[in-house]
Amino acid sequence: MKREPQDWPLAVVFDLDGTLIDSAHDLADALNYTLGLRGYAPFPVAKVKEMIGGGISKLVERALRAHGVSEIELLPLAADFLYYYEENLVRHTTLYDGAAELLETLKCKGRRIGLCTNKQHRFASGIVEQLGIAKYFGAINGEREDQARKPSPAPLLGVLHTLGVSPENAVMVGDNGADVECAKAAGAVPVVFRYGYASISPDELGAAAVIDHLLDLPECLATLRPAKK
Repeated sequence: MKREPQDWPLAVVFDLDGTLIDSAHDLADALNYTLGLRGYAPFPVAKVKEMIGGGISKLVERALRAHGVSEIELLPLAADFLYYYEENLVRHTTLYDGAAELLETLKCKGRRIGLCTNKQHRFASGIVEQLGIAKYFGAINGEREDQARKPSPAPLLGVLHTLGVSPENAVMVGDNGADVECAKAAGAVPVVFRYGYASISPDELGAAAVIDHLLDLPECLATLRPAKK
């Protein structure tokens, strides 16, 4: 049955870190554990927030550069990070205020909901399960060895394929430039929140809309239109 225009968007796909969850404390703990093994000083959580984005290897690389280190093999450090992080996924990580309520609202309105993140797939799946929101997602796509990361459109297109929704009928919700670029490249509409981990002002990311709180999203969706081809 053909949906009426007021049902647009048919799908809402979310980023995870800095969008639905505040994971910076646990990421900082894993990073500082990894750095400590090699004698580097730890970073405060606020500084780690500025380094988040693009996956674990990028986070470790940025931390080393902040210590003035540019030539080092990242693989062993990333492995130590992942070892620690896997054992401490939600020690401090919490849902942002309104996250569960928003997901329930979207579900009740018949929206298809997806998750598209540069966090390792098994970690993303584990976190949403432990935080009690896995039931809302019809598709979850995290970092995989055989798939490009955001800002490539590939992970978002994979989510939308599983949801059975074309990109022009979808909104991608995130907190940084990679989310915006990914959505635009896929043909979806990007929305960003002000409170995430973006290193530059959300207003400068080029999203179709910037909102202050998760619970502002339903009203925001009503004002948006499909991306022009």
